[in-house]
Amino acid sequence: MNKLTKLVKALSLIIQKPYLLNNIVKDEIVFKSDFQRAFPNTAFQQIRLVDLMESDEVRIAPYAFLSGSSLATDFALLQLLCRKYQVKDYLEIGTWRGESAANVAPYVESVYSFNLGDEQLLSIGLEKNYVESHRFFSKDVPNIQHVFGDSQTFDFDQLNKKFDLIFIDGDHSTEAVRHDTKKMLSYLKNDQSIIVWHDAKKDTEYPRYEVLLGIFQALPADMQKNVYLVENSLCAVYIPTSITSESPILNRLPRNSFELTLKKLSVKN
Repeated sequence: MNKLTKLVKALSLIIQKPYLLNNIVKDEIVFKSDFQRAFPNTAFQQIRLVDLMESDEVRIAPYAFLSGSSLATDFALLQLLCRKYQVKDYLEIGTWRGESAANVAPYVESVYSFNLGDEQLLSIGLEKNYVESHRFFSKDVPNIQHVFGDSQTFDFDQLNKKFDLIFIDGDHSTEAVRHDTKKMLSYLKNDQSIIVWHDAKKDTEYPRYEVLLGIFQALPADMQKNVYLVENSLCAVYIPTSITSESPILNRLPRNSFELTLKKLSVKN
């Protein structure tokens, strides 16, 4: 099938089903083009997860290996940042099963985990099993407080709190990431506070421009230079202090290898 035939077929499908146009407008190639046009002089920098490690081992628990979760290395990153930068107060946007909150809870004083409430999740047509999975691992952890609402409209002043580290893992559309990021700037505790964004990469190597575009649109220029991708994870991080970084290289030979030891843990239903 030549290019002209493909074009005619594509136009015919769009005419029949206009909603397919959304797939084109939201294609990652389009987001990459939009990013490069908006930030033409930006070259991503990357930090190494292993450079944050104080020892050869990081214990990730709980970890369910179920759909929609973060990678084990994402949880390791959150733990390591909390430990290295002596985080006391931690906020996350997006709770899901509560794995991220439960993983950082032993290393901080307080965890605030923010998510849509169950009734709202059900009202938008999400399955009962999906909704009931929320907070599974975090609901009984003493220093975790669950807060409910829509991050687009919720007044975070109600918490009467500012945070050393904010983990943004809610709606990953450019518009939502831009809104959440801009809003959370007001709730950073001080000029040493950290922001982490989940799914800023499509996989552990390739950037996800849909999310990165929202990040850079929200941040002032003096903060953009301190945004780093994190090797071996799906995350990007804003760290205001000086940190060793490098240009990411796609499909490079592995520099790190990790050993995983699986240990079955019981869970309470």
